[in-house]
Amino acid sequence: MSLLYLVGTPIGNLEDISPRALETLRGVSLIAAEDTRTAKQLLNHFGIHTPVTSFFEHSKSSKIEQILAVLDENDVAVVSEAGMPGINDPGYELVSRAIAAGHRVSPIPGPSAVLTALVASGISANAFYYVGFLPREPQARRKFLRELVDEPDTLVMFETPHRLNAALADMEVIFGAEREICAARELTKLFQEFQRGTLAEVRAHFLAHEPRGEFTLVVQGRGARTRRGQAKEIEWNEARVRAEFAKLARNNLPRSEAVKQIARASGWDRRRVYRLTLAVRGNQEPE
Repeated sequence: MSLLYLVGTPIGNLEDISPRALETLRGVSLIAAEDTRTAKQLLNHFGIHTPVTSFFEHSKSSKIEQILAVLDENDVAVVSEAGMPGINDPGYELVSRAIAAGHRVSPIPGPSAVLTALVASGISANAFYYVGFLPREPQARRKFLRELVDEPDTLVMFETPHRLNAALADMEVIFGAEREICAARELTKLFQEFQRGTLAEVRAHFLAHEPRGEFTLVVQGRGARTRRGQAKEIEWNEARVRAEFAKLARNNLPRSEAVKQIARASGWDRRRVYRLTLAVRGNQEPE
């Protein structure tokens, strides 16, 4: 049977591609690309003339059968817009179908925005949870983040520049202003940047400087050690409970959900937390 190659391609700097990846792209009969324009820029740069077909999320239902038909006779390579295929693109569905049809699948390792940002973040990479892109809609994003608030491992996520400040604001409220984060942008490119610090510090930076480029966010897990090597564990007292509730209230979180979240994070009895929140007054308090 033929081989389906999963070829890692540069996330910015074209020189990051491996000789083995170039040899594979030259040798296959077809390249299935998430973005044909990006793929052709890469191929032209290295003088590769292999035919290219588009293969992205909205074309997958029709293209998978066509690609499998070619794979019956010849080797095929899959490339994403950048990095390793199969992550946040339809590549995994093609891989699953190819395996089921008896074809061999061979990964050609290459750059990854997730690992590139993680290892340079200064935040523990011993265990991490990659969550993909944050939801577009504010309400869905906040719900998603609340589900991650107690995750002990480092979190890695993608965000677009025009939604970055809103996402950082939600994280500051839900995770707490002192949670460590590294916002990495334009990885391996000319204007590569790593903004490291607390959520409050990094958010303040991007309020003052317009976010540009695609972002990979690395967020400290709950209870993890900071980049300074010291555990940041703030004591839960009545003042902190009230302050945390006030933050959640400003984010329009219902009282019952806020109480539940604070009780889980602090280890306090839920009824005790509820009584303390009754003392928090103001127009922003949710009912």
